[in-house]
Parts: sequence; C-alpha cells; structure tokens
Amino acid sequence: MGRYPWTEYILFEVLYTIFPYPTRHHIYRVVILTAMIYLAAKIYLTQEASDSLWLQYAAGFMVATHFIFIAYLLFAEGPFPDHWRRIRDETDVGGLDKLPSNFPFTKKLWWMFDIGWGARMIGWVQGPRNLVPPHPPPSRRTFLQKAFVKLVMHTVIADLSTSLLALSPPFDHRLHDPTDGPETYLAAVPLLQRVPYVVGWAIRTATPICIRYDAIVLLCVGLGHSSPTLWPYIWGSWGDAYTVRRLWGYANS
Repeated sequence: MGRYPWTEYILFEVLYTIFPYPTRHHIYRVVILTAMIYLAAKIYLTQEASDSLWLQYAAGFMVATHFIFIAYLLFAEGPFPDHWRRIRDETDVGGLDKLPSNFPFTKKLWWMFDIGWGARMIGWVQGPRNLVPPHPPPSRRTFLQKAFVKLVMHTVIADLSTSLLALSPPFDHRLHDPTDGPETYLAAVPLLQRVPYVVGWAIRTATPICIRYDAIVLLCVGLGHSSPTLWPYIWGSWGDAYTVRRLWGYANS
C-alpha cells in the first residue's frame, strides 16, 4: 500500500506561491516552472491519488487552474512582472520607481502573494472592467453588516441543503452498495425528478464557498487590512446568466 502524495501537493502550492516573485531574471521562473511540472507529473502518476475520486478532482482542479493562470500572466498580457500594477502602488506618493521589479523585498513579497492568489485581479490596473460584480461602496460599517448577514444566510442555506440531501432516499447510503457513489444514487431516480436534486447539490456546493469568502471578508475588512472596495460579491447577478457564456463570464465570476 502506497501513500497519498501530500508532500507533492504542498510543495506544488509553495512553488506556485513563489513563482510570481517580481524579478527580471527569467531563469528564476524557468526553474520554478520546471519543478512544478515535475511535481504535477508525480501527483498524476501516483496510483493512490487516482484511486480516490475526491483526490482526482482536487488534484486536477488545483494543478490545471494554477498552470492556466501562470500562462495568462506570462503570455496573455504584457511582459512579466512590470506590466502588472496594483492601483494602490500607482497612487503611492514618494515612490522613486513604481515598477514591481524595483520594489523593496518586503513589498515584493506582498505583491507576489496578491497576484498569485488574486485571480480575479481586483485592485489591479489590469483588472477586468465588465465581468467582476460592481465594487461595494467604501463604507466599512455598512459593508461589514451586510457581510455578516450574508454569512449567517449562507450558513443556514448550506445546513438546510445538506440536511435535505442527506434525508432524500436517492442519497440514503443504506439503500445502495457501499461502493456506490452519488452518481449511482442519482441514476436510480426518474429523469424529471433529478432536477431538484441537481439544484440542491449545486446549492450545497456553492454555499460553502460563499461561507469561506464571507468569513475572510469579515476578517480582512474588520481588522482594517483592506478596503471594502477590494471585496465585491463572489457571484455576479443571475439575471446576466441567460447564455452559457454569460453564466461563466458574468454570474460565475
């Protein structure tokens, strides 16, 4: 019996985090990217990881998302890193050179974390103008009140959706073989009756994401670390989702 590649997972995330360090030395990124490709191959080739459906999804999503975002940073816009600018750096007073590659070391580290873990590019000069939901007003108190209400609401919805699925016969594990998965459970339900279960599963999947986002919002804005304008709502308006393209480009932004 082997082991799950937890060490490779962690090293891959560490390398992804330090990859966008703002230096003009291209060899730095070549070395980091080569090591990331090597670790990704080890993860995919580990039999124990492929035996678990959950780990398959987690590993595939993590690795693919990181590589796609790296490709976007390096090739879709201007030259890396000096093309990418944070709005607050552009408005700093007294800076002799606002190029990220010339920042002090500590500021480079914060810049590195910001761009690596901020795929929506909120707060950046190159941030999207039409896809991200409207930025909230800068009133901290009002923003925190709304964020707290959303956290409570999403927690209640997540609990209800989980309970409803758990109490539904198609998902009652006692009626199925122990090796069956949710896809087998749902296959036993008539086609039209599957719709409520699919909607419930989608709600159950989306609300935990909202809960984590709301909690981080309350922490960062509540402690004064960042402005409410940097935290637009995680989802766009469902009124914009009348085509598949707009669903993924506007509502699911």
